[in-house]
Amino acid sequence: MAKTSAPPKKPLKAPHGKAITKPKARPPVLTKTPAKKAAPITKKPAPVVAKRPPLPPTPKPKPLPQPPAAHLHPTRESSSQVDPLLAGGPPNMKLASGHDRDAQLPTTLVPKPLLPAAVPLTVHAQAVPGAAHHGNSQPANLLVLVSCGGWPVVDLTEDHFSIMEHFEVPGQTAPFSNNIVSFRNNGSGAYLIQVRPISGAPWVSGQYLAQILVSSPDERHGQTAAKLIIR
Repeated sequence: MAKTSAPPKKPLKAPHGKAITKPKARPPVLTKTPAKKAAPITKKPAPVVAKRPPLPPTPKPKPLPQPPAAHLHPTRESSSQVDPLLAGGPPNMKLASGHDRDAQLPTTLVPKPLLPAAVPLTVHAQAVPGAAHHGNSQPANLLVLVSCGGWPVVDLTEDHFSIMEHFEVPGQTAPFSNNIVSFRNNGSGAYLIQVRPISGAPWVSGQYLAQILVSSPDERHGQTAAKLIIR
């Protein structure tokens, strides 16, 4: 069978012959949606830059050694320039005072260097009879030179010296060991010592051998020997 189209619908009529109109569509009600709050902007931390370690200081060049001072002869007018004792300039030097009766060297300028404790005293001695001779009891003379590391030792007293006689001379009645009757510090490392036999015994002609031992306040020691000839 063939399909037939449906007849068109007639518009509805309202009562009293008015046409029914479709109600107008209401506009859609818009609802406000709350705006999204923007996320707070967080600042990115600055990148940490590693600090380089400081460079080691550049070593300073060592100063060139100065040439030694010229040799000058000390005088009372220019006593600040003393040679040979002060020529060369030793390190860590302090000055020692003293009394120089012969005025050969200003003893206020005699240096006393700070040397290691292992450096001993160097002692030299010479003996001469002086007024001593066979049969009398006059003192004989001893010249003792004391140094340490080449520098004169000027602060010794009689208590720092010991004198021992060895090998008695035939006919001798008494030795002169430690019988110091005169002591003088010359102020330049030289010590003038006079000895004579104990109890005023007379000298006997012959050759006397003496051992001289020296110590210092800073516990240094040295010794030497001397020969005394009495005629």
